[in-house]
Amino acid sequence: MNKTTNFLLAVILVAVLINLALTTIMLGRQTAAESVDRLDRDIATAWGDRVVELYNRQDHAALHALFSPEARIKIGEQQLAGQLRKLHDLFGSIDDFVYANSVRLGEKAGASYYQVFFDARVSARDSPATLKLSLVVEDETVSLYGMRINASESLD
Repeated sequence: MNKTTNFLLAVILVAVLINLALTTIMLGRQTAAESVDRLDRDIATAWGDRVVELYNRQDHAALHALFSPEARIKIGEQQLAGQLRKLHDLFGSIDDFVYANSVRLGEKAGASYYQVFFDARVSARDSPATLKLSLVVEDETVSLYGMRINASESLD
């Protein structure tokens, strides 16, 4: 082999090593990013347990206290109580629920926002329901930002 061939082989080897190093770095970053795209299942389920218990008891004050400071500014305790009474009139109690999924919505001012979905069975409807909680994680502190109950209705 001549000097030109050796030089070209060395250049190819260096390019392959650089490619391998960059691929490893990018894979590590992608894995780290994916790990925060979903809220931990145990944390999500614990929040579901807490919210469902307070909703079923119609303990509006305790439920309002779980909301983040920003959410409490947007909805007062009396307004929340009125909305929760309406929800309870429509759906009744949440008889059973199970964690389905969580999605990271994004970040704002250093806080991460998540939506957590639960499949649920409610007492006032025969059709399945969905409980959706919006949670805020800031400095390892989790707060409630919103909640919603949906049930599909059949036209039968």
